[in-house]
Amino acid sequence: MNSFFGLFVAWGVLLLLILSFYLIDKVNTMYKAQVPPEIPKTYSDGLFGELVGKTLWDAMSGIPLPGIDTKLVEGLKPHYEPVLRQHIELAFMDGFRNGKEQKAGVPPNNCQIPTPRGSLESWLPLHHLASIYQAGLDFAMNKPEDHLMLQQNLDQVTAMLYARTGLAIADPYSETLLKLPIAAGLMQPPVEPGADGAPLALEGQSINPIEPGLPGAPPEQMISDLAQSLSGFDGMGGDPPPLSEPNEPAPVVLPMNLPNPAALAV
Repeated sequence: MNSFFGLFVAWGVLLLLILSFYLIDKVNTMYKAQVPPEIPKTYSDGLFGELVGKTLWDAMSGIPLPGIDTKLVEGLKPHYEPVLRQHIELAFMDGFRNGKEQKAGVPPNNCQIPTPRGSLESWLPLHHLASIYQAGLDFAMNKPEDHLMLQQNLDQVTAMLYARTGLAIADPYSETLLKLPIAAGLMQPPVEPGADGAPLALEGQSINPIEPGLPGAPPEQMISDLAQSLSGFDGMGGDPPPLSEPNEPAPVVLPMNLPNPAALAV
């Protein structure tokens, strides 16, 4: 009896251990399913220290911040220029891609900008970002009549951003932003004129030759048209004047009864 009871207790303990291991494995499986995958760690740019996001923009735009030395801010401005440039380019390209997909959106103020030392969170005012985003959206429509207006809007908005941060623009932004979709392979380059300077014919069309009788027609055709127009002189009692070649001067006919030079002298 004692041996049977001991065997029963041993089997009970073994079943409890197996059940415990099963429950522990089940709980771990459910926990892993609810936890999102681990995001790779990104190293922040330590050059700007605590100046990130809107705090970085405020410091660069001249707003005094407690605990931030103004000399430090002035020394960081040359390093901030590439961050500002990339943020502007990303906003324009986001608008261009959404324009190609025929959908509109609102650009976020914050954007993670890659730097040689890691990454940096950049912040720009929404009304400036919206203008740059809208320019990319309109440029995706590829309307040549709107290109001049797009260039003016881009140059005006980017000049305001640079003026607020005290930075100088070497070249107008429209010269680079409007070429980004072509460099990214999202847009075909414009058609260049022919090698001789003549315009190229469009697909399915041909350039008509010069019609007879119009300016620029060959000299032989002009002579023939002039001869037909003078054919009415036959019924007027005289022959039409002879036609001369284009490159040959017409003969000069002098009158037959010229006065005597001696009489003129007297």
